[in-house]
Amino acid sequence: MKVFEWEKITAASKGILPDFEQGSGISVGSFDGIHLGHRTLLNTLISACKEKKLKSGIITFSRPLPSIKHSQDYDGDLSTLNQRLSIFESLGIDFVVVVDFNDAFAQTSGSDFLLCLKKTFNMKFLAEGIDFRCGYKGATDSQAIKYFCQSNGVEYNFVEPVYFENGAEEERVSSSFIRKMIIKGYFSTVQTLLERPYQLDFSDIAEDAFSVQNKKMLLDKKHVLQVLPKSGVYHLKDAQKEDVRMEITENEVIFDTTQSFHKLDF
Repeated sequence: MKVFEWEKITAASKGILPDFEQGSGISVGSFDGIHLGHRTLLNTLISACKEKKLKSGIITFSRPLPSIKHSQDYDGDLSTLNQRLSIFESLGIDFVVVVDFNDAFAQTSGSDFLLCLKKTFNMKFLAEGIDFRCGYKGATDSQAIKYFCQSNGVEYNFVEPVYFENGAEEERVSSSFIRKMIIKGYFSTVQTLLERPYQLDFSDIAEDAFSVQNKKMLLDKKHVLQVLPKSGVYHLKDAQKEDVRMEITENEVIFDTTQSFHKLDF
C-alpha cells in the first residue's frame, strides 16, 4: 500500500500521477476507529474497484476532523493514524492520501477538491456515506457531489448507515457513539462495533513523557490523544498477552510496571 501526503502530491502534480492511468476508486473521511459502518463502506469501495479494475484509495486526515472542528467538547480519537493505515492495508486498500487539515485546505471548495481527485488520481469511482459533505464549511452535499460525478464521468455509490441492536433500540454505528461506550467502559460493545479490541497506541508518544515513580510508570493524560474511559482501574493486555494493570486518575495514567510497551488492548 502506498501512502501519499496531500500537500506534496498536489503541489508537485501536473496531471494524473504515474500508475493511475487505469483509474482509481476513492472514499474520503476521517475513518476514526474503522468501525462496522466504515468497513461496509470500504468493502463497497474495494469490491467496485476490483470489478472495474481500478486502484482503491482513501483520502483521510492526520487527525479525525472532530478533533479540529469540535475541539472544546471532543473526547479523543478512537485510533491513531498508524492504526488506521495498518487496517486499511489489511483490508486491501491500494493507496492512502493523508491530509493535514489546515486553513488552506479548509477553504478549498468542494468542486475544486473533487476536481483535484479527478485530475491527480484519475478518479473514476467515489464511495461515501449518505451524509458525506466536503468543501468549505461542508457546503458541497451529496446532491452537489452527484452532479459533479455525473458531469465528470465518475460513478458513485452512497452507502446507507449500519445499525446494531442496543437493547430494545437500534443505534446507528458511529465514531461518536463508540466514544461514549468507551467512556462508560462498555468494551464488549466497543469490540463488536470495531471488530477488534479497543487498543491504546503509545507508539507516537515521546519516551520522556513517561516517568517512573515507586516502581510504577506515569503518563500525563495530556499526552494521550485517544479516548480514555472514566477514572478507575483497568486490566489490559500487552503484545505478549500479558496483563497490565492501568489506573486512570483525573490527570494521569498509571501503570503497575516500569517495562516500556507500545500498544495495549482492553
